[in-house]
Amino acid sequence: MEKKVLLIQPNYRRIYAYVKNKDITPIHPPMGLAYIAAVLEKNNIHVRILEANVYNLNHKQIKKAIEDYNPSIVGITSTTPLIEEAHEIGELCNDGITVVIGGIHASSMPEETLKQFSRFDILVRGEGEFSFLEIVQGKPLSKIKGVYYRKNRKIIINPPRELIENLDSIPFPARHLLPMEKYFSAGAKEKPIDYILSSRGCPYGCLFCADHLVHGRKFRYRSPENIIAEIEELVKRGVKDFNFLDDNFTFLPDRAEKVCDLMINGGLNKKIIWRCTNGLRVDKIDLKLLKKMREAGCYLVALGIESGNEEILKKMRKNIDLNKVRIAVELCNRVGIETKGLFMLGNLGEDEKTMQDTINFAKSLNLDTATFNITTPYPNTDYWKIIKQEGEIFPKRFRDYVAYGKVIFKHERINENLLLKMQKKAYKQFYMRPIMFLKAIRKLKSLKHLKIYFSAMLSFMGISKKN
Repeated sequence: MEKKVLLIQPNYRRIYAYVKNKDITPIHPPMGLAYIAAVLEKNNIHVRILEANVYNLNHKQIKKAIEDYNPSIVGITSTTPLIEEAHEIGELCNDGITVVIGGIHASSMPEETLKQFSRFDILVRGEGEFSFLEIVQGKPLSKIKGVYYRKNRKIIINPPRELIENLDSIPFPARHLLPMEKYFSAGAKEKPIDYILSSRGCPYGCLFCADHLVHGRKFRYRSPENIIAEIEELVKRGVKDFNFLDDNFTFLPDRAEKVCDLMINGGLNKKIIWRCTNGLRVDKIDLKLLKKMREAGCYLVALGIESGNEEILKKMRKNIDLNKVRIAVELCNRVGIETKGLFMLGNLGEDEKTMQDTINFAKSLNLDTATFNITTPYPNTDYWKIIKQEGEIFPKRFRDYVAYGKVIFKHERINENLLLKMQKKAYKQFYMRPIMFLKAIRKLKSLKHLKIYFSAMLSFMGISKKN
């Protein structure tokens, strides 16, 4: 009998408190699952994606969908806050279904995950496309790199799988298996929207980052021609606005410029607009590149600023300085690209003064928007290891590992009350300024946009309250 595969995106609306505000809650497609599905389809394997999140499905509905499709293998992706929810979904599968867990939490704590969650039969660590393919094809588990599994009640740890060097060799995500018209981002200017991942891996060593646990430290990138081919496919689908999901789009300026040149020369900049919202490094953009990006249709970039205190930046191994931040914001403003500042509160060595420095620095910049997340020490990041040794991480549930409205640790002068107070203060002081109201009003297209703006502001100021 032909194997059928069901890939499941858990419903994160069950976990994140701030998603109660539907006006501002971004709903992104599970691109990792879409890449896996594309590889499976290329190998003639029947696969579906169950998008429990976008449809806001409960367990009863998920169970029915599993039973109706009757797969032989279920693959579930999970972040740390979703891992318990992912396991509950696994328990909805009957005993004849092999349940495979992947995603960033599985890669961060592979052995611990299999020990703690009994319904996961196999765990895929790192990039999952080809490990999962080999599982489905029936290759002996002992021969598959990058997987963990149980044998005679013992957890077997296979050698790691090599990183995928040629990203152009991976087929484009299987978007036809997803309800692309339902994905939403309050910052998008046009509809429908879509997302592109242009690179994997980050060579930097930021203390808080967990991405390298999946994609490694080596920077690997798709060719400009391959990226353009995907953009052209989006245009054929009617997409008007897309987002580069990776924070290293500009890591190689020459590559980024060539992507822009190809968009301009091919007329794509007349058909589509785009943004980079995951946090570009301020030391990897200059006036020449930004001008090219603007001409190619870029209208917004998020900048990974993190802190407004030089010592804190050094401790978190960000390797930027505040002057570079000021220059980057000024250059973006000069060419007409909107800016979003990404800040973190509760980094290594923080106290009330250093967090106020961040608030003051954010206010001193000519930013269009800003976010102030409470730093979350995700499992097996360097910051998590430091806090485990020197401080305390106290949640009993992984679902508390969220950056909005909850604090899961204390270390030196950092504690829950201080962080929640400073997060609320940051949003209030940044947004409750006349200049921010004027900026918002200038960009409004309708009363609906005005409602979204105020809804977002009030939500962010309110999420710092204890649940």
